[in-house]
Amino acid sequence: MSLFTTDSSNVFGTGVQEAGSYNVKIVKAEAGKAKNSGRETLTLDYQVLDGKYQGGEIRYQTMTWIDDDSEKLKQSIRRFNTLVVALGVGDGVTIESIPQLAKSVLNKKLTVDADWGDPNNKGNVYLEVRGYHLLDPEGSKPNGIKRSDSQSNKQHNGGFNNASTGTPTTPTADPFASSGSGDTVDISDDDLPF
Repeated sequence: MSLFTTDSSNVFGTGVQEAGSYNVKIVKAEAGKAKNSGRETLTLDYQVLDGKYQGGEIRYQTMTWIDDDSEKLKQSIRRFNTLVVALGVGDGVTIESIPQLAKSVLNKKLTVDADWGDPNNKGNVYLEVRGYHLLDPEGSKPNGIKRSDSQSNKQHNGGFNNASTGTPTTPTADPFASSGSGDTVDISDDDLPF
C-alpha cells in the first residue's frame, strides 16, 4: 500500500495574491460568538473556483450580527441578506438563526469582491471580502493590485518551498544540530506556522 499520490492541487502556499472579483465556493461556514461582545458571528472561508488563483483561499471572513438598536439591526439584516441573495436564494425565505444559515451556505457558490484590508495588530494585511454577487459566468477577475512588500505577511509553506517563488529552497546548515556547547535554539511564537 502506498503512502500517498502527489497532487499539485493539494499543496501549501496556494493563495490569492491579488485583490479582485472571484468566483468562489464556501468551504467553511461556522456560527460562533464574538470574544469581546458575545454577539453572534458567521465566519466563512472561500475557495476560488477558476482562473489563475483556482484553489486559492480567502479565509476567516467574519460577519457579525449586531442588534443593539433598530438602525444596527437593519444594517445586519441587509449585510446577511446580501450574502444570501448572492447565493441565489429567492424572496420570502425565512432565516431562523446564524447556525441554520451556516449549515445552509456551506458548499454554495457565488462571486465575492476582495480587497486588501487594513493592517492587523501585528502589521499583517489580508484580503477581505467587501461584496457579494451571483456567480459570474465570465469567471474570476483579479484586478492586479497585490499586497505591497511593506504589507507582506510572513508566509510559511510547510518547510518545502520558497513561498514567494514556489521554488525549492537551498538547504542550509541544520539549525537544530547540536554545536556541542550546550546552546539552545530559541524560536519565537511569531515564527511558528500556527
